[in-house]
Amino acid sequence: MKDLFGEIAHIDGGLRDLETKLDDAEQLSRKLVRLCGILITGMHRDSSTVDKELEEAKIMAVGLMKIEDANENMKVHALQEYAEAFIFYSIITKREVPGSEETGVGDKAYLLGMMDAVGELKREVFEALSKNDVARAEAYTNTMQDIYDACRGIRYQEHVLPGFRRKQDVARVLIESCTSELLHFKH
Repeated sequence: MKDLFGEIAHIDGGLRDLETKLDDAEQLSRKLVRLCGILITGMHRDSSTVDKELEEAKIMAVGLMKIEDANENMKVHALQEYAEAFIFYSIITKREVPGSEETGVGDKAYLLGMMDAVGELKREVFEALSKNDVARAEAYTNTMQDIYDACRGIRYQEHVLPGFRRKQDVARVLIESCTSELLHFKH
């Protein structure tokens, strides 16, 4: 007969290691979500620490992706926050929407983050209009529309791409709001 106590101790050790990994992933996920919130706020305020914070967020995102046994939905949620920040940063600084590979977060997180970036662009549209910068407001509105149009055909069940349809609907409303405000502002 096998050493039952040894067998159970081996299994227990493996489960303890898994629990530690999952706890680490959860903690890293929370830190990444918080940092991305700070990062996005900093971008709206032209903070001088944005580049450093984006690099720190990237390191966290890469670390989170390496934790294989972590809850997939938790990972996607945190990585979509990073994707949103990365996409928004690229639009603000380079005037271009980065591709999925450039963000490095995977397709689900990229698409979800892309839709969330539309909301951040709306804030920039209204900020530009408050400064009478119609050209900048139009450019951001056009980018919002381009993102929406590119993603318009994406239709999957909720368990395949959680929350995406709702995010598309919200993006459409935000774009309509910005377009309406621009028309109102011009006349």
